[in-house]
Amino acid sequence: MIQLTQVIGAWLLASILLPTAAAHTATYYVATTGNNSNPGTSSKPWRTVAYAVSTMVAGDTTYVLDGTYNEGTIRFRRSGTRSAPIKLLNYPGHAPRINFIDPTAIHRILIQHSSGPNVAIGWITIEGLELVNGHDGIKFHSLHDSTIRRNWIHDNRFMGIMGVGGTRNVFEQNRINHNGWFEACDAGGTKAAYCILHHGMYMHGSYYTIANNIIYDNLSYGITQNGSSSSSYSSSVHPGPEFATASNWVIAHNTFAYNRHRGGIVVWGGACDDTRIENNIFYENNVTNRHNAAQGIEFVGAGGANGMSIRNNHFYASGSGNTLQYSGPQPRDLVSTGNVVNVSPPRFVDAPDTLPDSPNFALTAGSPAIDAGLPLETTRTSFDGTPRPQGRAPDIGAYEFSGGADAKSPAAPVGLQAH
Repeated sequence: MIQLTQVIGAWLLASILLPTAAAHTATYYVATTGNNSNPGTSSKPWRTVAYAVSTMVAGDTTYVLDGTYNEGTIRFRRSGTRSAPIKLLNYPGHAPRINFIDPTAIHRILIQHSSGPNVAIGWITIEGLELVNGHDGIKFHSLHDSTIRRNWIHDNRFMGIMGVGGTRNVFEQNRINHNGWFEACDAGGTKAAYCILHHGMYMHGSYYTIANNIIYDNLSYGITQNGSSSSSYSSSVHPGPEFATASNWVIAHNTFAYNRHRGGIVVWGGACDDTRIENNIFYENNVTNRHNAAQGIEFVGAGGANGMSIRNNHFYASGSGNTLQYSGPQPRDLVSTGNVVNVSPPRFVDAPDTLPDSPNFALTAGSPAIDAGLPLETTRTSFDGTPRPQGRAPDIGAYEFSGGADAKSPAAPVGLQAH
């Protein structure tokens, strides 16, 4: 009986995730001069992003033009398909700003199927948007086969990105900074707990790729990989077991810096199996050093995690934060090789030991991060789109230095899913 139930459940999940033909394919436009009674064409655009998202079905794309859009909750309620995804994009060359009206009213981009949070929703792309002043920038439930790319997600009240279950999602080339309730934390008292509760990214799910992002000056961790008991499979939360845990993540070529009260990453819980943390820069995190945690990677209850590798990362802190590479009990079979700890700063264009107004994490000539990374076959461009590698090997961190050529040929790429 148990086997029959499992077979039926797998068949139902497969039927949800199989691609189907789109009813139609349309391209829509949103502009500050538009009106939601318009047809959403380039000459007669809509006025709000929320209206566009509520209208789109599989195969549809919406372009958002320059300007500031004061929005409430923007909710994706339906899936795209493999051959006909739903796309919300900046118009080429434009930088639209979505200013959420009220974070206390839970305003944000919400990706949640209309049938409930435990129903799969996927094949969605969100790209090229500035998301500010929300409860979170983006929150998703049961998201699969989707991409969040080239967004600037900052000054949101709780998380930059919060994910409750998902699988096969990509988060790349985003700038995620100053998320969290800083005012409440600074006020102290009973609100001091907020200092370690709000993060750049806080997610669980399987087969995530988090690459070429700049994650800095968030209230607590840059990334929380939630493999704790709260990520365990539950039919009331997840469409299937692959949407649970926090396994098979690749966290590569990111730059973590100046995160306020914790380090760059926390590996939380024993369900963080087969995680790869490679080619990242961890710089001046855990600025306040309030909890004696690592400025790099903190392990919390992760001793039972299996198959974890941490390779070719650059760790540096001058003293504004704890200089530790790791803290907490490490996974028993952790592979840690090629990492450089506090030997030399990464030599950014403009990122001193304390946070400047407008940091620039691009590398300068002579940086020890240049040509020091592992070749990874699915991480072939950098934060700004520069192809990797420019020289003998890819650079560590979100940027690829292109000021000069290396005399040696690039090394062969290494598969991201191989160990």
